[in-house]
Amino acid sequence: MNKEIYNKHKITTVDLCLFFNMKNFSKDLLDWYNVNKRPFPWRENINVYHTWICEIMSQQTILSVVLPRYKEFIKELPNLKSLAFCEDERLRKLWAGLGYYARARNLRKGAQFIIDEFQGTFPTNYSSWIKVPGCGPYTASVIASICFNEPVACVDGNVVRVVSRLLNLQANVWDKQGQDYIHRYVNQLIPIESPGDFNQAMMDLGATVCKKQNPTCEICPVKHYCQAFNKETVSLCPPVKPRKNSQEENIVAVIFKKISSDEVLLIMREQGFLAKTIGFPLISSNENLKIQISLDAIKKMGFSFTKLTGEFKHSITHHKIVGTAILVNDFNFNSKTEKIFQKQFKFSELQWIPFSQLKHNLSSSLDLKVLKILSSI
Repeated sequence: MNKEIYNKHKITTVDLCLFFNMKNFSKDLLDWYNVNKRPFPWRENINVYHTWICEIMSQQTILSVVLPRYKEFIKELPNLKSLAFCEDERLRKLWAGLGYYARARNLRKGAQFIIDEFQGTFPTNYSSWIKVPGCGPYTASVIASICFNEPVACVDGNVVRVVSRLLNLQANVWDKQGQDYIHRYVNQLIPIESPGDFNQAMMDLGATVCKKQNPTCEICPVKHYCQAFNKETVSLCPPVKPRKNSQEENIVAVIFKKISSDEVLLIMREQGFLAKTIGFPLISSNENLKIQISLDAIKKMGFSFTKLTGEFKHSITHHKIVGTAILVNDFNFNSKTEKIFQKQFKFSELQWIPFSQLKHNLSSSLDLKVLKILSSI
């Protein structure tokens, strides 16, 4: 064991005893998991494609949102080839509501990569999966362990919390050194016979019993191994994860309505945090000056606009967004206005959609919030 990490975490001889009880710990955990595992559709029968899809969908998205989208995605794109050759518009619609659309594009790139580099056969180990576009260490570990029984640790926030409490780690678990230590520790615990079930059991334990708030230690199947439980320091483990500073941003969504029609303009955005998504034209900046310049440009095109009542809030990674919407009345799109419009909003495609069909054509939850404001007038 690395001496520096040993000293940093103040590992005691009691901690080290866990290494001598690995089989007992694993058995107790797996016995609990076999009875209490969460009934996800991708767990019913092990399928590499299904496991891969669900893991990408679950990144930074809660499972209650993932489940209905997962079922529809698998129904529409049931295999590697259908994903690899899926058109943009169809892929966007299948991913609608999940956020972080770049994940869907990388998923398709990954499918194309597997077809090109592995002749359409799924890789069978961690070192190969890590090469697939959009597939990081965690996803590669999940697939390798669950689908191919490779004993590699899957460490997410739930597992960090479980291990921190097992070892009573009250500091230094979120930096690289601490994360490396936790990975090595779980790799010591993971049984060769059923690594996939063990990884899922650790995650389920953290999600349902060893929770961040109000953990139910009294029903924990491995509480007698847990130092934090024995020392009554569960609430101190792990320490609060440092947060990156959020960037506040103002947004104005511009709703263009056609003359004598209920059709509304949507564009394929080419810039910003919602690039490659279809939605309302957005004016986004930390400086209100840019917003005002864009609004002035709309006036110069000869159109008036009305500011709609209400605002929406949205968070994307480290962006905290506060938005409002304006409705451009009686918009007439022609060659002259198109040139000015292109300069202001930077798009690759545009389309006029009947109001009744807007919801089904929007790519992001941010746009759905704009639609809610529009629907209220």
